[in-house]
Amino acid sequence: MAPLPVQRLTPHLRPFSYVGVDYFGPVVVTVGRRSEKRWICLFTCLVTRAIHMEVAHSLSSQSCVMAIRRFICRRGAPLEIFSDNGTNFQAANKELIQTVQSIEMECADIFTDARTRWCFNPPAAPHMGGIWERLVRSAKEALKAIHDGGKLTDEILLTVLSEAEDMVNSRPLTYVPQESADGEALTPNHFLRGLPSGVREEAKMPTSSAEALRDSYKRSQQLADILWKRWLKEYIPTINHRTKWLGEREPIVEGELVYITDGNNRRTWIRGTVEKVFRGVDGRIRCALVRTSKGVYRRAVAKLAVMEVRSNSGHGPELREGELLPPPLGTSTVKCHHLRSSENTATDNQN
Repeated sequence: MAPLPVQRLTPHLRPFSYVGVDYFGPVVVTVGRRSEKRWICLFTCLVTRAIHMEVAHSLSSQSCVMAIRRFICRRGAPLEIFSDNGTNFQAANKELIQTVQSIEMECADIFTDARTRWCFNPPAAPHMGGIWERLVRSAKEALKAIHDGGKLTDEILLTVLSEAEDMVNSRPLTYVPQESADGEALTPNHFLRGLPSGVREEAKMPTSSAEALRDSYKRSQQLADILWKRWLKEYIPTINHRTKWLGEREPIVEGELVYITDGNNRRTWIRGTVEKVFRGVDGRIRCALVRTSKGVYRRAVAKLAVMEVRSNSGHGPELREGELLPPPLGTSTVKCHHLRSSENTATDNQN
């Protein structure tokens, strides 16, 4: 399992500086006498685990761009956006780049060197986006708890989303025992509002400018430092555990013959050759380019089954490009296939 990325371990930043984004739905709403589908675009802060949800009226790139724009207007422009390799996100990224390029010359004095970077996960690798996939599940559960099952309109949907967003942002990030003197558990709303959900802030008398500069500002900074100290002390240790993928595996090398394990039906897996490997910041190979008869695919190594072709004579059987995976004989694992000429002949006779 890879170490935590720096985007999840950078304190003292405003919320939603590093963002993960994903879609879920559809949600059926009533418009007049007809029913229409709506999708939910969920943004999550990789540092504070806060969420922000926007309604997308379709899965087009235009709808995705408008949802992202509404998010930026309310939460500020993020430094980096991470998402799955969805076609709508790719189109949105391309269109945003073209828009920035078209207005770059006219607005050079306004748009400085600040740019939002967009990072895509490899296709068919949902485990690389687990930080927002888990919050999609939490958002769905919150929507089930709030929605009574009646007909939804766009206005009701927006209200329900706001309630669900506040509910998820009120969840505790850290564990605080009942007998603890620390008060309350840390929540995403502490970083968004400075207060947890449901707590009413006490009214304060107006202060002079001198008092505000001398005391109030320092007080606000002190409270912010306390939150981040608790975040570093209580929250970071809880996400640094390694729960799986603890064993060592031989890394994939260029030129190896592999099967792309997309789907549960082994006969649909496509064989290819590893063309290029990509190493992470820890030096381990986690993604590769595989050349097949249908083109070049970028896949996580968890989706690649390496084939070890051996025979008694030292020369493996001739394998044709694009050949589908034969059913394994007497084995239920697909991590490593030992194919022999006699086994291939028996398989062909069975087919």
